[in-house]
Amino acid sequence: NTAAMSRRSGFKDPPLGPTETAKEDEWTNEDMENFRKTDLAQQFEEVKSLETQKLSASELNTFATAKKIVKVVTMLVVFLIVLSATVVSKGATFLMVSQVSTTRSPTPFCTNNIPYLYANLTGPVVSNSSGQEKIAWLWGLFFSFLAPELLVFIQSFWNYLTRAEKREENQEDEKDGEREDQDKSTGKIKENQLLQIDFIIVSFFEVAHAAGTAILFTIAFPEMDSIQAIMATSALCWFPGFLLLFKQVKEDTSKKIVKISLTVISLLVQMTALVWPVVWGLDNQTDKRVWALPVGLFLTSLGWWEGFVGDWVTGYLSQLKTKLMDHENSADMNLGVAPLKICTFILIFAFAPTLNSPSELFTLFIDSFTTFDYFLNPTWTLETPIYHITTILESIEIFWKGPVLVILVQIISSWVAYIFGKFACKGKIQEWCYALPLSVLATPICVISLLQLCYNKKSDACVYASFPPHVFFHCPQEVWAWDWRWMGLLWFLSQLWITHHIWFPKNEKLEKTDHIFGADLYSGLLIDQSLMLNRRSDEEKNTKMESQEEDKPGKIRIKGCATLWHETSEEMTVMLQSTFRMDDWTKKMKETPGHRDYFDWELHVFFDDAMATKSNGKVIVNDFVETLRKTIEDYGEKYYGPTKWSVDLEKFKTPYGGRMVWQLPGGTSINVHLKNKKKIRHKKRWSQIMYIYYFLVYMLKNDGLTEEEIEDRKKNTFLLALDGDVDFQPDAITKVVDLMKVNPKVGAACGRIHPTGTGPMQWYQKFEYAIGHWLQKATEHMLGCVLCSPGCFSLFRAEALMSHNVMHTYTTMASEPKHLVQYDQGEDRWLCTLMLKQGWRVEYCAASDSFTQCPEGFKEFFNQRRRWMPSTMLNIVDLISDSKTVIKNNPDISKGYMFYQSFMMFGTVFGPGSIFLMLIGAFSTAFGISNDTALIINAVLAGGFVVACCVLKGPEQVRLAELLTVVYAIIMIAVYIGIILQIIQDGPESLTALSFFVTFGSFLFAAIIHPMEFSCLFCMPIYMATIPSMYMLLMIYAIFNINDVSWGTREGPKSAEDKAKEEEEKKRKKPEGIFGFVQSQLDSTLNSSLSCICCGNEDRTEEKIEKIEKSLVFTEKSLTMLEKSLNQIKGHMNIDGAEYIPEEKDEKNVDENRESKADNQTDQLDLAKTREPKKSVVGLFKSRAKEILVENVKVGFWKEEKERRENEKVIENWKGELNKKEEVFWKELIEKFLFVEKFDEKKRDKEVQGLLELKNNTAGGFVLVNVMWISAFYMLQAHTYELGIKWPIGEKLLSISFDTNDPLNSDQIILDYMYLKVDVLGMLFAIGFIGLMSLQFVTMILHRLLTLEHIVSSTPLLTPMAQGLKQDLAKHSSKIKMNGTKFVNGDKSVSISKV
Repeated sequence: NTAAMSRRSGFKDPPLGPTETAKEDEWTNEDMENFRKTDLAQQFEEVKSLETQKLSASELNTFATAKKIVKVVTMLVVFLIVLSATVVSKGATFLMVSQVSTTRSPTPFCTNNIPYLYANLTGPVVSNSSGQEKIAWLWGLFFSFLAPELLVFIQSFWNYLTRAEKREENQEDEKDGEREDQDKSTGKIKENQLLQIDFIIVSFFEVAHAAGTAILFTIAFPEMDSIQAIMATSALCWFPGFLLLFKQVKEDTSKKIVKISLTVISLLVQMTALVWPVVWGLDNQTDKRVWALPVGLFLTSLGWWEGFVGDWVTGYLSQLKTKLMDHENSADMNLGVAPLKICTFILIFAFAPTLNSPSELFTLFIDSFTTFDYFLNPTWTLETPIYHITTILESIEIFWKGPVLVILVQIISSWVAYIFGKFACKGKIQEWCYALPLSVLATPICVISLLQLCYNKKSDACVYASFPPHVFFHCPQEVWAWDWRWMGLLWFLSQLWITHHIWFPKNEKLEKTDHIFGADLYSGLLIDQSLMLNRRSDEEKNTKMESQEEDKPGKIRIKGCATLWHETSEEMTVMLQSTFRMDDWTKKMKETPGHRDYFDWELHVFFDDAMATKSNGKVIVNDFVETLRKTIEDYGEKYYGPTKWSVDLEKFKTPYGGRMVWQLPGGTSINVHLKNKKKIRHKKRWSQIMYIYYFLVYMLKNDGLTEEEIEDRKKNTFLLALDGDVDFQPDAITKVVDLMKVNPKVGAACGRIHPTGTGPMQWYQKFEYAIGHWLQKATEHMLGCVLCSPGCFSLFRAEALMSHNVMHTYTTMASEPKHLVQYDQGEDRWLCTLMLKQGWRVEYCAASDSFTQCPEGFKEFFNQRRRWMPSTMLNIVDLISDSKTVIKNNPDISKGYMFYQSFMMFGTVFGPGSIFLMLIGAFSTAFGISNDTALIINAVLAGGFVVACCVLKGPEQVRLAELLTVVYAIIMIAVYIGIILQIIQDGPESLTALSFFVTFGSFLFAAIIHPMEFSCLFCMPIYMATIPSMYMLLMIYAIFNINDVSWGTREGPKSAEDKAKEEEEKKRKKPEGIFGFVQSQLDSTLNSSLSCICCGNEDRTEEKIEKIEKSLVFTEKSLTMLEKSLNQIKGHMNIDGAEYIPEEKDEKNVDENRESKADNQTDQLDLAKTREPKKSVVGLFKSRAKEILVENVKVGFWKEEKERRENEKVIENWKGELNKKEEVFWKELIEKFLFVEKFDEKKRDKEVQGLLELKNNTAGGFVLVNVMWISAFYMLQAHTYELGIKWPIGEKLLSISFDTNDPLNSDQIILDYMYLKVDVLGMLFAIGFIGLMSLQFVTMILHRLLTLEHIVSSTPLLTPMAQGLKQDLAKHSSKIKMNGTKFVNGDKSVSISKV
């Protein structure tokens, strides 16, 4: 105690002076409260131990530096690919053009390639291609043009086919829609619908573009050398330049004159292409370049109008461009335009000067590709060839020696340049990886490289042995002569200015391709020009965004909606960390107005079962709510600091219970809605209905908004569904918002969920979640739609939730047994099912990471999956059974996708039987036993668990499953060794080996391309060892307990009323059906014995021990209180210094107690010596009376404090009230959807019986189909020799022999091979499995590229300060551009004045 410590240390407490004693005697309750809140709190704070702040899972896995490294590496790779692919494509194109030329100078020929018959030829030799060979290169130019056009046509045709069936089914609806779309007064068709005149105008532009391209590459360019032709491609900006000039004339900026001047100069330079060929061709009146070059350049430039027409153009073209930005309109247009372009190109190319007649294109087609046909001339006799050489190519040589190789290289490199160029635009790395290689580097590198190649070829004809001996570029006469090339340089500089908009991209992250490029795909023969000129000039998007910033239309609003139930303080702290981070992030975003990622944020927590009723009938908040309140206050002070955390708690009485509101320092709020389950329905689905209607009906309709503003709010308001233990960074929300911004038809989006925790079950779930997201969710995203957006972290669009038959159906009460499972056991999946049926898309964003606590115990995990698995199966069956309607309503879901889901469902149902069969074969191989013995052993293990699920209670079933999991995990070690032995025995090309390699290879490669999640791979052994348990035992457990609709996880203590209901229901339960009959017959004999084997009497013993412990704790507290009261009374009665009795005793160390007691007595004697002389008896009694009065004041204060805190819990004492409108809303909502259903014994019995019947039917069918599956497979495998088929690969050589008896064939070798035989079902199943894994593998790679694009576009390389400075400069520049421009916002015209 204090006295003993002070004596040992040599210090003593000084006696209180008369002033301090009097002051203490006069303390009031208010003084005590101030002392507690200020002085005492400060004293406690001073001695508080410093705690080390632990980083949360999301903070540990931000990988900020790693993402920057990934971005830098990606930028470097994309830059090199775009540049190299463009250069290769351009080089291959003009290599083909060079072979078509009729005026090309003969190519120096390497004499090493001269056939031996002509070896006596001396002196330099040159070659010329024959007319036959030129046909192949002419076809190569056509195929290069055709490739992107054909791809566009196929895409458009597929789009048309997918809509054809829906169009037929909805024909009547479309007719009604057309009537509604017509304006009643003018009879005009709706604005976004394509008209006949639109098709004519677009056809004109596109046909002109195709005609110009054909003229250039079949007439003009072949007459020019390769350097001239490459430079002439920079003069293709005529029409885009006119549009750019028209735009700049309508601008009103300080740099208007400079811009117009540069544009006019650039246009004049571009138009010198009209004069230059005329002047150059005066000496040769038959030169085709005199007319073909300018005509071809002008016509080709007409095809790139769409990229330079924007909102600044008033008139027809602007409206037409807007229509074509719709993907379906663009597809319909391309379906008719693409064939016209192809036919136009064929028509012109058929009359190329190279041909003697158009028929040669077809008669000499095969010969031109299968032979080299050229002439050789000595340099001294160039007029008439002296040798005609024809080289016939073998079958394989056609693809790597002839024109086919050059054609393939050109097509592939053009496509690669387009794909990675598009990646650069979407990934917001356009300046360095798109503009720089295309506009600055590609053409100069091509020209310089080609000049060097020509110089080397003229110097040494044999320098390039890899080229075919007679194939080379059309080189100029004087390689390094400057003469006319200054004109090409001017064209290049003018092209730089006209396409300067590609250096200033303003598109959003992951922007749609239709919003990035004008026309679909690219021009195959002019890859760099098409990518530059086809890139939309999107400054109008920026001005539109800036103009909207004043009135705030399109503002993103996100309502965080967390659901709590029985979370612990640690789990609540995790969610609060994320909430406080969001508060800080929102504050920073408000300080940087105009930030693209900014959104309005607030958090609402919906607390289920938050009330308790005391014995006096008063309703109070329960302990879980108190835990949340204390956690918010404690962690808020720790996070923000004592000075910033001065947050007042507001409390409101509500029709559904109560509400607590905290306003955080950053400006956001935490609104906790406390649900009283006696007033409103509890469970998660009803909480979701509660907040959806609150946000999207009450707050939207009662905020004084116009109809247009309501529609805007619906499109830009999102609900973020959260669990009470979720951990995320603000960046995770912005990532899923990006998906919503890009595609307005995305109704929901989820991120990558990471399970947190410790132990083997967390390790299993870590790898299971990994492959589920890597393979399954990525495949669903790419093939169709994600089927489930989990409620722990998912973003939902308000417009989608409010659409027809989504919320209306979601509020439906379960009326059938299967609805009790489908609706309430997996509410998030059912909500997504309803959205998919209404045509909304659900997507997966792998770049958005969130972390949630997963079950760490086996029992909790099994109970969680017991809820999830039946609900998942029922929802998928619901989609498949209604597939016709789903495909009709949802454009992203096709028949192929539904077939994929059907195949997955088939694998789920027959999965336990397949695992059983796998174990039979593995047992046989690993332990050297027969298949029959292995069948019996597995049947005993699996069949025993089936019987246990019939006769045992749920907890005993889980414990038996846990025991079998350990047994199977040990056995699986031997099983995998057996599989390896079987692979060695059958060879690496057997079905077993292929399945094994495909499975593990997919997992390994998936981990490699997910480097930030590579650690998940270390959990794979746990996953592989528990496959029999998780894919067989868990499935059996879930099916046989489908009638259990309890939550299963975080079950809190039950009330006496609930316990009484459960006991009454147990007494009323009567088993029905075959499984019920088995249970009734075997329960009495097997239940006790099996329960003893599994867990003994553990449950009852634990209950007794728990009761005893509670009684002992209560008794100990009571004795402690009595002892303290006795000590206080004795102290009061000790007038002259009675013996000191300590209040607390340390029973662990008696010696210390004795020493402490002696020290106390010594201190009291010392103190007695210092006291004043003994007073009179009356004075002593008065002094003691004052002391007792002060003690009573203190005791009374603490009693009042305790009573005050208890009263704060009582809902009736909360003074805050809702406004009348909101109160009426809640009452109406509760009465309509959320009313607490009165207990109906008959209805309850009917539900119980219905669930039991559902269980019996489902379990019976499940067992039946799996037994049939096992029987069929086993019998076919047992008679593989008679019924099996030969596996065509992986044969084994048995013997080598000679037939010496046959003199004629004695020199022949006889090889005897043995082929594996497999049963038909096994082969089909294995091939299906390998095909499924291959499909998931490919889609995973494609989705990973999208994720990389997302990460790159969202990761800033600059520091926050530099990034902010860049945004400020961009904003200032855009405001200057908007100077004097008018913007239309609704019915208002807003004028922006000068900055």
